[in-house]
Amino acid sequence: MIAIVMQRGYSCEEPENMYLRGDMRYPPDQKAKARAALLRAGMREMKVAGFNGVGVDGLASAAGVTSGAFYSNFASKEEMLEAIVDIAVGEPFLADSESDTKANRRLQLKRFIADYLSADHVENPGDGCVMPALSADVARAGEATREAYEGKIVQLAERVADLLDGGRSDRERRAWSVIALMVGAVSISRAMSNTDTQVKVIDSARRTAGRLTSPARPPK
Repeated sequence: MIAIVMQRGYSCEEPENMYLRGDMRYPPDQKAKARAALLRAGMREMKVAGFNGVGVDGLASAAGVTSGAFYSNFASKEEMLEAIVDIAVGEPFLADSESDTKANRRLQLKRFIADYLSADHVENPGDGCVMPALSADVARAGEATREAYEGKIVQLAERVADLLDGGRSDRERRAWSVIALMVGAVSISRAMSNTDTQVKVIDSARRTAGRLTSPARPPK
C-alpha cells in the first residue's frame, strides 16, 4: 500500500537536487501503475518467449518502465512469475463464475472450454492461458511459486467440480480430467507443425471435455 504521506506531493523542504536523495516521491498511484504494467507485459512476454526467453531489461522495456522500476516491484523474475501465476491461473473463468445461478455458471464453463480448446488459442499464446505456456517453468521454480500455482489450479478444479453432476469424488475426478485435457491438448498442439493435426487434437479434446461435463442423463 502506498504511504499516506505520499499523497501530499513534493515537500518544500526537499533538497535542491532530489535525484541525489534516491527516494524521489511519485504520485500516489505511480508504483501501482508500474506494477500493473509490468505484470501485463511480463505475462505476455513470458507466455510467448518462456521464463528464460526474456530478461529483466526486456520485461521492463515491454512495460514501458525502467529496470529500476522492475526491481522496486519485484525482487527477481521468479517473484514476477509467482505474481503472474497468482493473478492469471484459471482466469477469467474463476472470476466470471464466482457468483450466478448454477445454470448460468454451467454456460460459462461451456464457453470457457470452447474458447480454450480452439485454434485461436493454439495460435496466440500471448493472449491465452498461462498454464500451457508456463507450467514447465513453474515446475522448475521455487516452492513459493509452485504453491501459488497449485493453490490456483486446485481452486479451478473445485470450481469445475461444483458445476458437474454426480457424487463429489466423481465430479472431482472428471474436473481434473477436463483441466489436464485442456492444458495438455493446447500444449501438444502448439508443438506440432501440421495445422490439420492440431485441429484433430483440439477437436477430439473438446468433444471429450464436453462428454465429461455434460449433465447426467435421466434413466430411461
